Amino acid sequence: MNYTVQRMWIKRSPTAREAWEKMLKDAGIRGEEQVEYTVGVYDGDKLVATGSRFKNVLKCIAVCKKYTGGEVVSLLISHLMSEVFDAGFTSCYVYTKPESVQSFGYLGFKEIERVGEDLVFLEKAVFGFDDFLKKLQKTKVPGERISGIVMNANPFTKGHLYLIETAAKESDVLHVFVLTEDLSAFPSAVRMDLVKKGTAHLSNVIVHETGDYMVSAKTFPSYFLKEDRDVTEIQASLDAKIFKNHIAKTLGITTRFVGEEPLSFATNIYNGALKKIFGDDLRLVVIRRKESDGEVISASRVRQYMKEDRMEELKNLVPDTTYAFLQSEEGKIIQKKLKEEEM
Repeated sequence: MNYTVQRMWIKRSPTAREAWEKMLKDAGIRGEEQVEYTVGVYDGDKLVATGSRFKNVLKCIAVCKKYTGGEVVSLLISHLMSEVFDAGFTSCYVYTKPESVQSFGYLGFKEIERVGEDLVFLEKAVFGFDDFLKKLQKTKVPGERISGIVMNANPFTKGHLYLIETAAKESDVLHVFVLTEDLSAFPSAVRMDLVKKGTAHLSNVIVHETGDYMVSAKTFPSYFLKEDRDVTEIQASLDAKIFKNHIAKTLGITTRFVGEEPLSFATNIYNGALKKIFGDDLRLVVIRRKESDGEVISASRVRQYMKEDRMEELKNLVPDTTYAFLQSEEGKIIQKKLKEEEM
């Protein structure tokens, strides 16, 4: 068979989008907007497979039943992987169903973790998960009370600082993980720097990047999960399993601290799923959120104040180190971008 791979301009061409959506629907999955490159595999004029990528994550992969398990799948995935690596990434990730794992295994993907029959997280990387864990291992510090926190810090607020300071008082060592993914208003490098500067006075705190191993809701592919299953719970379960079975074991972490989320229904579900997966193996401690003027201090509140030019009021919401950044040229550029988003 002579198959061809062609780009599908699903955001420009109604015809291409219709064909794409039909193929996904026939495969029992839903389309999603968070893709930046989509291709189709054609047998003559007939579309027989499609796949997309968002950064270094493969998404929306569907193959006609008649063509599964053969050359078409290999051609599709190999093409998407080439696109990922040609874009400068050194790793490629995919979330798939258990029945598809073998096909990806033939192409060099390794399983990181799975959630029952719902989801398997795989990677193909120059420096992969094992290397990430080896790097973490070098930061391991002995102690009886080793704890962890995972945060986005978009940006770092007095709420984040309160959570870290509270956890640090109850820990010999506290490992703080800042989400690496660069999809937030504040770039990853800035968020990391603000957390490090804001916690510099705490001698038992070690700040880490999450790499690609603590999943962001923006890249998590809900498209193939059943409508009647809660996507947030499945995502949280995957995050919890990666943290419990790999990261916590590597660093000797016995407790994870999270902030109470009275304003976020999704985060409440997330915290509940963490508790369920951790069970008796890992303690989950929920800390009540810090307030200012009767309102919970949140990064979203900080960003809103930035949009509204209420910079003086931000002094009550962020540490001095964060406030100094917000007043800098780089901080003003971020403020301008936030304002433009409102238009």
